[in-house]
Amino acid sequence: MDELLVKTIEEAVKKEMLNQSLVEIEASGRHVHLSREAVDYLFGADYQLTKAKELSQPGQYACKERITIKGPKGNLENVVILGPERSSSQVEVSKTDAVVLGGNIPVRESGDIDGTPGVTLVYGDKELQLDKGLIVAKRHIHVALHDAAKLQVEHKEIVQVKVFGERSLIFDDVVIRVHPNYQTYMHIDFDEANSCGFQQGALGKIIKKNAEEASSNIEKADKPLESCHAPGNDTGFIEKRVITERDLQKLLMQKKKKVLIPQNSITTPLAMDYAKKHKLEIQRCEENEE
Repeated sequence: MDELLVKTIEEAVKKEMLNQSLVEIEASGRHVHLSREAVDYLFGADYQLTKAKELSQPGQYACKERITIKGPKGNLENVVILGPERSSSQVEVSKTDAVVLGGNIPVRESGDIDGTPGVTLVYGDKELQLDKGLIVAKRHIHVALHDAAKLQVEHKEIVQVKVFGERSLIFDDVVIRVHPNYQTYMHIDFDEANSCGFQQGALGKIIKKNAEEASSNIEKADKPLESCHAPGNDTGFIEKRVITERDLQKLLMQKKKKVLIPQNSITTPLAMDYAKKHKLEIQRCEENEE
C-alpha cells in the first residue's frame, strides 16, 4: 500500500480517536531503569547497554541485558532493563511480583521514589543494593503536548478510563502526564492488563472526573451495547473500537452480509470502501438508554 495513503489513514483514525477521547493502551511488564553508576557497578566501567527494541515513547528502548531482582522473600529473574540511563535507578513491578519479592511496595508515579523500599539487583556475581526505588507504577497516560487540548486534559490531572472488551471495566485514579516528547498511550501493568482482558490494540475512553461531569459520564460509559448481538447466520459482530478492512474481510469469508459494530467505534476509510464494494451492510449498535 502507498506509504502516503497509509499515513493519511493513520492520521484520520487518530484524529477520530482523540475526538472521542480514546487512547491506545499498552501493557508493561516488570522492568528496571539504571543510573550510570549502577551500570558501571553491575556490568563494568563505561559499559554501554545494548539496544534491542525501540519502545513507543521516543528515545526509550528495551535492552538486551537481563538482571535478577532479589527481594527479602524471593527473586524475579530475567528482568528487562529499559534505556536510556536515568539519574536514579528505579525498579517497577506489579502487585503480584510484590508478593513474590516480599515486603510492602507502594504505588507511585515514575520518578517519585523518596521513601520507597530498597532492593538488590543481581547480574552474574555482582550484587547492587539500592536504598530506594522499588515501586508499583501508578497507571498513567502519556499525552503528547499537541494532543492534550484535543483530549481536554492537563498535566497531573487525574481521570478515569473505560476499557472495552469481554472484561470491560473502568480504571480509576489514572494520572495524565503531558510532555512535548511523548506519544499518546496509556500504560498499565500486567495485573491490570489481565483484569481487563487486554489485547494488543485495546482502546480506553477517558472520563473526566470534575464534579459536574463525573457522575453522568460514568453512568453513560457503563451502559452495555444492548443490541450488539447477531440475530441471524448472515450477521457478524466486530467487538472492536477501530474497524479495519481486514476485519471486514474475515466476515465476508464467513459469508456474512451484515456487520454490527459498537456505537462509538471508528471505521477506517479503507474499511468503508471495502464494505461498499462488497455490499456489506454496517450497522452501529444502539446503547441502552434506560
